[in-house]
Amino acid sequence: MAFEPFDAAWQRWERARARMTEAVQVWNGFIEPHDAFDFSLDGDDTGVFILRVHQVRPTPPEMAVVIGEWLYNLRAALDYLMWATACYVAGSVPPPKENVLQYPIYDTESAWTSNLYRLDGLLDHHREMLLLMQPFNSDIDANYLGWLNRLARIDRHRNLVTGSARLGLVEPVLRCPEGSRVIVEWGERMIVDGRADVARFTVQPYWPGAVVDVNPRVGIDPEIDEWSRSPFWGKVTFQERLRMIQVFVAGEIAAYEYDCTGSSRKSNMVSDEFQKAMDERRGPVPKLARQRPPMTWTRGSGKVSTRTMFEGADFCDDGAGPIDSGPSGLGVAR
Repeated sequence: MAFEPFDAAWQRWERARARMTEAVQVWNGFIEPHDAFDFSLDGDDTGVFILRVHQVRPTPPEMAVVIGEWLYNLRAALDYLMWATACYVAGSVPPPKENVLQYPIYDTESAWTSNLYRLDGLLDHHREMLLLMQPFNSDIDANYLGWLNRLARIDRHRNLVTGSARLGLVEPVLRCPEGSRVIVEWGERMIVDGRADVARFTVQPYWPGAVVDVNPRVGIDPEIDEWSRSPFWGKVTFQERLRMIQVFVAGEIAAYEYDCTGSSRKSNMVSDEFQKAMDERRGPVPKLARQRPPMTWTRGSGKVSTRTMFEGADFCDDGAGPIDSGPSGLGVAR
């Protein structure tokens, strides 16, 4: 029976996409009642006012779980595509040395070099493709792979902190006395310990009792604390970050799938130039099938049974009751 090694990578990718959608739904359900956050404009009677955001309800704990599963599935999809590529290179399923295979993601060249043995089952051009994508060969902060790997490791070995929130959109409109001049200074975007001092407004001239009000016009996203500190990603909304990394991983799977098979479920993500180069280099595509492990027969002993047992009247196949199993459970009807 034909076997498609890249199926598993796409299944992990699809599962990640479902978790991404679920994360958006969890967050939207959290903020939809409009009672999770509150706003205040606090003045000191000198014409200085601070716009503050207050988190009233904690972030749903399932948010961290869903984001963790999204990370896990995308990281697994990358490892799966390495395994699938090695299958096609070797022409066998499973490939040799499958226990050391993994998709490499390294911040330093020394780490890459010391782990090259994990790529023994690949061709030279595969290693060149992987080397090109490494964080140490680009802007480490902006690199998709680097952050995916970093966050996945935090989630596996520590705790994915999504209890914080971030102001993804800040467009306040201030109402103040006619003729007044307003100086605006921007403050915090992250909501830390339930509060963020978003902006400071200095109204000049100002006199006690003058009416100053604000429409905060703030959009609030979930946030991962470590990710929020990134100069590159910190400027991108949380939902868009998830989407960008999801698309990037799909492109990686498609590239290796096309390289190995001459087609891909998402061939449109593979450039014409890449397709042409791969088509010229590729040899015959092997038809892969899982190798069956050697069969080992074990001797059992029979026991006298009855016609009723042979006809199955007492056999329970729904797991509700006990049945004899294994070699000693063999019944021989007389």
